[in-house]
Amino acid sequence: MGSKKPSEHYIALGLTAFCVIAASILFFFLLYHFAAVRTLAASLMLILRPILYGLVLAFLLLPVHRHILTFLIALIPSQRVRPLLNGAAILLSLFFALLIIYILLAMVLPQLYISVVGLVQAFPGYIETVQEWLVKTWQDNPALQAFLLPYYESTTQALEDWLQNDIMPNLESMSTVLNWAKEFLLPNVTDVVTSVSVVVATALMVLKDILIGLIVSVYLLARKDTFAAQSKKIVYSLLPTSVADLVVEEVRSAYRIMSGFINGKLVDSAIIGVICLICCNIFHFPYPALVATIIGVTNIVPFFGPFIGAIPCFFLILLVNPLQGIYFAIFVLVLQQFDGNILGPKILGDSTGLASFWVLFSILLFGGLFGFAGMVLGVPVFAMLYSIVSRLVAQGLRRRGLPVETAQYMGKTGKFS
Repeated sequence: MGSKKPSEHYIALGLTAFCVIAASILFFFLLYHFAAVRTLAASLMLILRPILYGLVLAFLLLPVHRHILTFLIALIPSQRVRPLLNGAAILLSLFFALLIIYILLAMVLPQLYISVVGLVQAFPGYIETVQEWLVKTWQDNPALQAFLLPYYESTTQALEDWLQNDIMPNLESMSTVLNWAKEFLLPNVTDVVTSVSVVVATALMVLKDILIGLIVSVYLLARKDTFAAQSKKIVYSLLPTSVADLVVEEVRSAYRIMSGFINGKLVDSAIIGVICLICCNIFHFPYPALVATIIGVTNIVPFFGPFIGAIPCFFLILLVNPLQGIYFAIFVLVLQQFDGNILGPKILGDSTGLASFWVLFSILLFGGLFGFAGMVLGVPVFAMLYSIVSRLVAQGLRRRGLPVETAQYMGKTGKFS
């Protein structure tokens, strides 16, 4: 038996070296072919989109399902009816989600439609108001008029030349009208019809994916315990017990961070949207439902969300009434201070454990890579990575008998005693 130990040692070293080399080659391959890998990942995401929808829906419904199942088990503690109780909890959680969506849509959509229609109808009047303001501003400021008038005249002249040279000659006779319609209008109509067809087909595909995702979420909620047990079996079969325990604990921590942040952020944004709707009606801001919807939806994005939503709303109100636009800017500033310092901490608590710098870093990084979804999910994902690295660093320091607290390393230049 003793002769096998050196060989086993060399085999372990060889496997370790092979894994390190293979991982390095894979890393550099991904680095140099990042565009191709990203395209492949996008294709896979498109194919697996229904599964992803189901995962997201199951993830959001899991806390509701657990609370309902716990309540039903307390009423009927018999083990025989446990599968029936689980199915009832799934149906009730789906009904709860659909009820919440229906209530939100019933509250927002009618007012949102009225606001959008009113905005479209009033937009020409807003243009005239801006033009009158520009004329008055030019009259009161000769220097500004002298600076901007050449640009205005050149733009006007270019538009006039386009109308006279390109549009009007095509309208002089019936033959030219027919030729113009054949060469210019019909191809554009075809493009419009094609675009509409593409939009309709895309909408139908998304609807199909959502329906399949709904079915997938039911399967995931029904067999979540089995899937979790199978995943743990795989982890413990591949890794040493101590490492497997660490992996399982990190996954649980990652779930707590992700679920706490996403669910808390959704509740926080819904409350902010309702508060904004009430206050917009109290202060008589124009298009209250539209403004509140934009503010509530963009508030899901950490840090930058309030600015993303407030800027277009500010300009929208500014077109109607410049003074109210200024009042709205002050209101949004107060509302976001309330959300950032009072409401958000009460709901979210310290769900991520990240400093402000890392929140900004994660939003910029993941937002640049994955767009809006990256901005929303970047903070909890980075928080999970940060937690894993922190735990590994802490374990390494403990093995070496060194202090874990960061404060112990501030100003230290020598060795720890």
